[in-house]
Amino acid sequence: MRQVSITLALDGLDADAVEAACFEAGALALSYTDRRDDAILEPAPGEFRLWPATRLQALFDAERVEPAFLAALAARIGCDVARLEIAAVAERAWEREWLRDFVPLRCGENLWICPSHHTVDAPGAIVVKLDPGLAFGTGTHPTTHLCLERLDAAPPRDGLVVDYGCGSGILAIAALALGAGSALAHDIDPQALVATRDNAARNDVESKLETFAEAEALDARAAGRADLVLANILSGPLCALAPRLVRLLKPGGELVLAGLLAEQEAEVIAAYAPWLTLQRSAVRDGWVVLVGRTPDPALLERKPMRDRRRPRGALTIVALLSLALLLQIAHRERAALATAPLIGAPVAQFYAAIGRPIEPSWDVRAYAVRQLGAATDERPGFFTVRASLRNAAPRVQPAPLLRLRLLDLEGHTVAQRDLLPSEYASNDALLLAPGRRIEAELSALDPGPRVVGFEVDACLPRADRAPVCSADGIASGVRAP
Repeated sequence: MRQVSITLALDGLDADAVEAACFEAGALALSYTDRRDDAILEPAPGEFRLWPATRLQALFDAERVEPAFLAALAARIGCDVARLEIAAVAERAWEREWLRDFVPLRCGENLWICPSHHTVDAPGAIVVKLDPGLAFGTGTHPTTHLCLERLDAAPPRDGLVVDYGCGSGILAIAALALGAGSALAHDIDPQALVATRDNAARNDVESKLETFAEAEALDARAAGRADLVLANILSGPLCALAPRLVRLLKPGGELVLAGLLAEQEAEVIAAYAPWLTLQRSAVRDGWVVLVGRTPDPALLERKPMRDRRRPRGALTIVALLSLALLLQIAHRERAALATAPLIGAPVAQFYAAIGRPIEPSWDVRAYAVRQLGAATDERPGFFTVRASLRNAAPRVQPAPLLRLRLLDLEGHTVAQRDLLPSEYASNDALLLAPGRRIEAELSALDPGPRVVGFEVDACLPRADRAPVCSADGIASGVRAP
């Protein structure tokens, strides 16, 4: 059957209405393309996004397309008939056409991603069979390609690998092909998990790969056991998932993060700073891969020192004085040391053990609180305030205590309630990366109509003292009538 394509720029038109009009007129198929070069990052499951400048193309039976048909279609769409571009479509084997430009892809020294209609004859080639599908991940995107090159350069021999946000499962399957003992894959998109299992079966590794639809189930299975965790997603989720991804690693395990742009690198590094140090491993076309390892206690054990003569006399005195000076400086700066990556936890534990717990030097003035409204709760006798909280500090800080004060007409406090982070924030939000914003709901017993306003303040607890609050970050509002 001969076909004709009718192409239309969607400027100012509703895409759903145009699509419905085309199908009502007998369209055989529809497709959307970008008329410029606007990037659309990975959508959420079930979400469909269009480009700012989108072109719609509809295929019709050529025998139906005549001037009267075009005029009727334009009227149905609500545009001038001159906007419809008509072109004949050559007859092709469409079921194979989509594979035409997908050829074997070399990733590093030995690893190859190969579609089913090709073969790889390179000496020593380790081949992963994969065709493009509905799930993200074929190796052609720079972030995926860089992760595959990292796997090829440092194969996870016999280890447990976690592919977080697996898409097609390409990273987990490549790790198994390179010698990993087992792999666990998680994605929030059910279609991705189906694709991962199908691709694992195609590569004869399905017995070594397990998929998880729920992150909690993956946590229970892999916490503290993974030799390698791969997360090729986006910078925002990478920051939010920092505690969860680190908890999956065993001591000395490696974390590989991708899906972030070069300008997002510092934010992601800061989000993981409390647990490990991330460093740039590779960059391509503006996309960055970060790599870090959790501390291995075995590597921190003191190594035997070579036999040497002990310093005597003046040298001994200089050494002792230097040590005393360093200890004095460390003691004076103990609050700052307690917040530093790697050494912070041991320092805090030491001072707690000797009965002098450290109060970390968090910046309470860096919490920006903004009220989002208040109303009487649906539950009788409760007054609820919604507020947003942002960490404006250049480093990671803990979620603060939030203090809600209910005020009368003269500004006097009628009632007050302090809410701990665990009462208004999820586990993933107990540590706030620089610039991260969360929303909270704060409820208190409603003293009645004399309450006409409220204030929300961020506070930090102090040992044996009242919390320190920030008047700079305070948010206030009036009671809704």
